[in-house]
Amino acid sequence: MLGIALEAGGIKGAAHIGVLQALEEEGIKVDYISGSSSGSIVASMYAIGYSPIQILAMYKSYCKTITDYDRKIPFKLMSLAFTGRLKLKGLAKGRNLENALYEMCKRKGVFDIADVKFPLAVPAVDIYTGETIYYINRPLRYSSSFDTSFGAKFKRNGFLPEIVRASSSIPAVFEPKYINGNVLVDGGVKVGCPIKILKDMGADKVIAVSFTSNKSSRINENCNMIDITLSSFDIMTEEIKKFELKNADFTLNIDATGVMTLDCSKINYMANLGYQTTKKYIEEIKKIVN
Repeated sequence: MLGIALEAGGIKGAAHIGVLQALEEEGIKVDYISGSSSGSIVASMYAIGYSPIQILAMYKSYCKTITDYDRKIPFKLMSLAFTGRLKLKGLAKGRNLENALYEMCKRKGVFDIADVKFPLAVPAVDIYTGETIYYINRPLRYSSSFDTSFGAKFKRNGFLPEIVRASSSIPAVFEPKYINGNVLVDGGVKVGCPIKILKDMGADKVIAVSFTSNKSSRINENCNMIDITLSSFDIMTEEIKKFELKNADFTLNIDATGVMTLDCSKINYMANLGYQTTKKYIEEIKKIVN
């Protein structure tokens, strides 16, 4: 049973779509799927029955609205330094992503993660408690082996558009999502690429789709405060994922050099890059699968 774990990455997550398309063409069946942040968007849409081509169309259609962050964020963060107060709900327009996901779920008639037939895992992080909340739709096969020392909880139900929005809420850019008493932010804060959860759910082998980039390309003279915030987040998740990737049976590294987190103009580029990179390493992937 094969699992595929999709890393966080904003628009870079479009590469996951190309990866799934290439695997389908090669006759490689994915049995379990997980994703953090933008990876959770692709993972959840794939799990409820959308094809890679349909998911790509969704990315293109909704990109400008779901990445429509609040341009006043730098001023709000500046005010925090003087007042010591910041209204969490004032950060950004995460509701646009949630609305887009609602429409996609509505077309399939699936809203609760418990009703998704395809094994799926989506992490988010409670910003108050520091706990990782894993939303899963299968019981853990090896529940006793899952390390909860860093704070992890598992939930078997929840409104899928809200869950994915929560997992995609990059701190200081998109507002947290309140779900049943939890104040949730981007899953990538603690789980950039959710690999181990798939093995504990039942996957025998897991392919991790991860991003690499030239560090010198992260920031340039045209970057604004949001770009700097996002680049800082990338650096943090890069350190975290080093430990996660040790659990993968194969890591497919996508070179995302020069691609900024919210650059909608790079969707086709990243989707094609994911596709071409998968084709390049397809024989190695087949050895893992077989």
